[in-house]
Amino acid sequence: MSLNPKSAAWLPQEMNISSDESEEGTKSRTVDQAVVQSPGSSQHAFYSQGQHNERTLSPPRAGAGLPSSQSCLSASALLSPSSSGRPSYIGSVSGTTSSPEYGRLGTLTEPRNFAPQTSGLSAAVTSEPPPKFDLGLASVVRKSDTLSANERNTLHTTYNPLKADLDIGGGAIVPFASHRDVSPYGQVQRLRSDTLNRLTATESGLPILHTALDPQYFPFLEGARQAVAVNHGVVKLKNIPFATKRSEVIAFLGRNSKILNDSDEPVHIIMERVTSKTMDAYVEFVSLDEANKAVEKHQQHFLSGRVSRLGDRPVDVELSSQESLMKDLFPLAKGIVWNGVSPQFRQFNPKEPWDNFKGFVSEEEMIMLVKHVEVPHRSPFSKDCPQRPYECLISTLKKFPWYATDRITISQRQSIFKATCELARLLSRSIQRQDDQVNLTDQLYRRLITAAMKCPGFTALMKDDIAYLANLSEMEERQYNQPRFANCWRHQYSLVPKPGMPLDVIEWYIAMIREQTHRDMVARPHADRTILLERSQDTDMYWGYFWAEVGFMFGPTFDQMTLSQAAQEEFTAVERILARALAPQ
Repeated sequence: MSLNPKSAAWLPQEMNISSDESEEGTKSRTVDQAVVQSPGSSQHAFYSQGQHNERTLSPPRAGAGLPSSQSCLSASALLSPSSSGRPSYIGSVSGTTSSPEYGRLGTLTEPRNFAPQTSGLSAAVTSEPPPKFDLGLASVVRKSDTLSANERNTLHTTYNPLKADLDIGGGAIVPFASHRDVSPYGQVQRLRSDTLNRLTATESGLPILHTALDPQYFPFLEGARQAVAVNHGVVKLKNIPFATKRSEVIAFLGRNSKILNDSDEPVHIIMERVTSKTMDAYVEFVSLDEANKAVEKHQQHFLSGRVSRLGDRPVDVELSSQESLMKDLFPLAKGIVWNGVSPQFRQFNPKEPWDNFKGFVSEEEMIMLVKHVEVPHRSPFSKDCPQRPYECLISTLKKFPWYATDRITISQRQSIFKATCELARLLSRSIQRQDDQVNLTDQLYRRLITAAMKCPGFTALMKDDIAYLANLSEMEERQYNQPRFANCWRHQYSLVPKPGMPLDVIEWYIAMIREQTHRDMVARPHADRTILLERSQDTDMYWGYFWAEVGFMFGPTFDQMTLSQAAQEEFTAVERILARALAPQ
């Protein structure tokens, strides 16, 4: 089913609720029967399949300026506290936010109300607030859309399309067909997905709580949990030249070697992130047997007097393991024992704190990875292979054990994301300037963007920033399971859309959360309501007051929060909101 943003019949209509309205009267206006206009086409352009086929994933053209952004349209997120007139917790240009209680220089946290922005972007700074999902633009709903079942049957025989079209107004979104024998309610149902029609197949149009939380319909999951630990066969190449290219390693193994697909990044050339020195290379095969065959072939060549060489240097080929690959790729991960690609954590030892686990990568490693590109003359090992820092980041994103969510903190993920954005920006600039047309190519840029968009540890908002940097179309974002209006997912640090779930189902749940939290806000005392209204001016209200329901305490505590703890808070908040919005039975 093709989903046109201009035909968003599944989107609910947000209603102005006075404090004297009863909850029952509010619920009678069913969420699933309203028609809402999507945000402006300038922000969320829709591309045809033909346009999608003509597009190529390449850096923006020189002189073209920055592409139109989805998340970075929030120009006020780039303002300093002094220029914006807001308190000191508003974010800075670097895309991170300092807590009021956590003002120590250099200690940063994820943004409180704004999308994490990448530094160095020449975005025009304005004083306008971030774009909102304005439900005030909703078109008028047909009166028959809120009628009971008996009244719809009566209307079915007397429906006059010409008269009904006059009730819609000029702002109507859904182009109702003028068939005299079809009711408007049936047309709205046909515009929805089958999943949403089954979910709302009740008299009131609202499912019970048990049905809404059923995995068959519930459209959210923990993003990092999508990572799967897979143990492939591994071959290790030792004593390789410093300037070895990925294509040379693949050619060295031969066309008959059954390595993983290129999209899975089978070649990992290890680089010391601090010194940029090239170490050994690992290649992943589809199975252990195929890796054994590749090693046996080179051993036979050696016995027959033909030494395997890369360039002019003899290379040792040996069978290795995922444990060796992970240990070399994450050398600073102390206090663990690798079981394949899965880490086994040792018990905390207070007598030897230097040997306890502190993270798979450090913030210093990610900073140095960027510095090797920004200041190449200070990195003598990377002069002959300027592509190596980018390839190191790609291997880090692909092999990072995101499934260990109880050991990965918010700040560790943020450091990886910042390095990814910086390297993507630097590589795009190098390609535009044609600094090195042999090593810094469009193919390397596509590999980097693809690895970032497929990274299960990044949030929908982070991937939206990557898509902005790469100038991806909305259709191209769909290939990476991005939701519509991903720039509005500002307070979801672990919650992501479930793959394969229809977009209208995702937006129906968000609408339920938005409307219920608005009702809850109205029921609060006046003082609390005033504080929430003031804070809501600094953020996007597409999710309503979901951020107030979760209630994250930003600062050092938030920085050290693990992804699993963030997921627990967010999913618990979603369940509480749905429990108040829907009947238990």
